[in-house]
Amino acid sequence: MGRGQMILLSSIINEFRDRFLDRYENSVLPSHTKALQTMAQCRQEYGPHMLAKCTDHNCGKQVYIPHSCGHRNCPHCQNHENRQWIENQLSKRLPAQYYLITFTLPKQL
Repeated sequence: MGRGQMILLSSIINEFRDRFLDRYENSVLPSHTKALQTMAQCRQEYGPHMLAKCTDHNCGKQVYIPHSCGHRNCPHCQNHENRQWIENQLSKRLPAQYYLITFTLPKQL
């Protein structure tokens, strides 16, 4: 794996999902199980594919491209949208210095 290349979440899920579900089966929601199943097939060779054909009439080359899962929590599928959202939020900032302050309020408030 090259530098800067993101490891596929699907490979991690496929390696550890069974042990994870065995250990936490009583606390995993059905929606979490469905998310794991969906993301496990993301961009995997055994999952759904799309056939891409070269548009050059002389070439005729065909390539099978694995589908992405499109799940909203998948870092591969949502990476571009996340970056766009962050850039949009950053563009709304006022031209001032920002500081993060964390404090605790009494329960009565």
